[in-house]
Amino acid sequence: MTTSPPRIVFAIETTLGNAVFLQNLQRALAERTDITPVWLPIDEHVDDVWERLPLVRSRLSLRGGLRARAALHRIAAEEPVWAAVVHTQRMAHLAHDFMSRVPSVISTDATPSGLEDYLRYYGMRSQHGGWLGAAKHALHRRTYSVAKGMLSFSAFTKRSLVEEYGVPDTRVHVLWPSVDTTLWRPAPERKPRDGVVRLLFVGGDLGRKGGQLLLRWARETRQRGWRLDLVTSSDISTPPGVHLHVGVRPNSPELIELAQAADLFVLPTLADMSSWAIAEAKAAGLAVVTTATGGVGELVRDGVDGRLVPVGDYAALASALDDLVARPDTLREMGCAARRMAEERMDLRTTCDQMLAFIRRVTHAGEAPRYFSGTDT
Repeated sequence: MTTSPPRIVFAIETTLGNAVFLQNLQRALAERTDITPVWLPIDEHVDDVWERLPLVRSRLSLRGGLRARAALHRIAAEEPVWAAVVHTQRMAHLAHDFMSRVPSVISTDATPSGLEDYLRYYGMRSQHGGWLGAAKHALHRRTYSVAKGMLSFSAFTKRSLVEEYGVPDTRVHVLWPSVDTTLWRPAPERKPRDGVVRLLFVGGDLGRKGGQLLLRWARETRQRGWRLDLVTSSDISTPPGVHLHVGVRPNSPELIELAQAADLFVLPTLADMSSWAIAEAKAAGLAVVTTATGGVGELVRDGVDGRLVPVGDYAALASALDDLVARPDTLREMGCAARRMAEERMDLRTTCDQMLAFIRRVTHAGEAPRYFSGTDT
């Protein structure tokens, strides 16, 4: 008698870069026969009862958590499941009852304390102070403790989970942003042979991602022989040498071709936790200039496959760009090193192997196979 592969539910919010995480996971797990993934995309806006309730529709975390909880219980009631992955913790806060019955892992790129840079950038008050900060901290500690394990997108966030929220070190696995390295790959035949150094920026939120600093460099630099391709979400005015691309979709042929034609990826981000765009650029064989905000700096080895500049430091950014634009041979060497690192640490299939091994270890270590309906006790 044959048994079907274990069903693992993936409840993933689809806001911002989370949609790329979902798309990449679906691509990688579609090739596997050892598990049956069940996909539960948790959309930001859906025409359901939560969207019509005034006190709920204005709060993304609340309506997302309610949708995730309902979807998880529905799926487990239809057919027993082996384990669940919930991304992110705000989708898990209202699903403690589900996670106490079905072994679950939470994946996240940030803890509340790690998001302080975001709050400062947008001019918002810290969420750590007072009774509200204490209540949020307690809620997160409880959610993390109910989960069997945590998938963290950076060592930066892992340190916060362990040191600030009491998650045991052995229950946290660092899973860097990963891409399909057969899709995102160098393509020397796409490189124009005109002597122009091509820079690429990809960031929907132009301001937070440091795009305005890059535009300032484009207006002020005395370097010649460069071109900047700017991929963002808004139509803006650009100086000479800058080519704007609006509405480019993740993993699209247009985006991949832009990366393959480029020599240097630039993301002078002011507030971030991690970056799929950097993983994609390195897989395409590009040197990277970025900042060390959050866990972003972990993805680049300064002087080896790119440069790290201080957050918000225009003079340092301009100096690094001027220097690299004048040294195309260095860019090629850094690009080769970037590709090697992507193959070793950012390959989607390899990281999925590691992720599934971690899920098996923390949810079913030493146990015989058991399936959960979501109503088991």
